[in-house]
Amino acid sequence: MSDIVRSEGQHSTYAGLTVDIAEDSLDRVTKLLAGINGGIYKAVGGALTRAAAAGKTAAKQPVTREYSISQSEFLSQTRNINHFVRDTGGGLSVVFGFRGNVIPLIKFNTRVNNSGQVVTQVKRSGAAATMDRAFTAQMGGHRGVYERLGVKRFPVEELYGPATPQMMYSNEDVMDEIEDKMAETYEKRIDHEILRVLNGWGR
Repeated sequence: MSDIVRSEGQHSTYAGLTVDIAEDSLDRVTKLLAGINGGIYKAVGGALTRAAAAGKTAAKQPVTREYSISQSEFLSQTRNINHFVRDTGGGLSVVFGFRGNVIPLIKFNTRVNNSGQVVTQVKRSGAAATMDRAFTAQMGGHRGVYERLGVKRFPVEELYGPATPQMMYSNEDVMDEIEDKMAETYEKRIDHEILRVLNGWGR
């Protein structure tokens, strides 16, 4: 049950997974593209987009083997972080990785049994949990799993499973594989993106 959370603050709550881009790599791009307005952002941004796609591909199979969501759901619930930060001295750094809100519990292996009880399994290795106070319902165009907070019909709260970055963090080997794949893809791609900017491709 520790993988299940209530709806409070879910729209603004997210977990982030970030990967460092080497400072010397950013310095090299900055020097090469110093004379081109916005060039560094285009080159680094393009390389990071490819790195993010590679990271998601590396993550989706091991994560969906551990958690009872589909690969397509994992991909749709995982968004990129890509922020450039310039400090007071003019230095540039990048915050890069993934973010995601907690995922509705109904997206996991959740069903209603013959007794009308909600049964859910967030982790494939864990036992399915039977939830006496929960029910499924369509509310505001969205179908979800809800739980009453008292003996009356209302109020209720929707139930959620973890966010995708939390799933990634749960397995250190998966984390290492994701980070290595993203770093490798970025380094392979950045020279091509620099060349694109220098030659004016894609303008």
